[in-house]
Amino acid sequence: MHHETARVRLSLELEYPSDIGAQCGAVRRHVVERVKALAGMEVPEVAVHVERLHSALSRGAAQGRIR
Repeated sequence: MHHETARVRLSLELEYPSDIGAQCGAVRRHVVERVKALAGMEVPEVAVHVERLHSALSRGAAQGRIR
């Protein structure tokens, strides 16, 4: 936080296959909107790090490799 602005970094786990860029963009927009609404601060930067991808095919199944 610096002069009523905030820079945000966050990590995500996403399902795959999916449009990863679109999901990250949606998260960025949501973070900017919520920080402005809750704290009245501008957010010029939201750094999104995709930490892990989860296969939609393996949801509920034992973890392992999907071929």
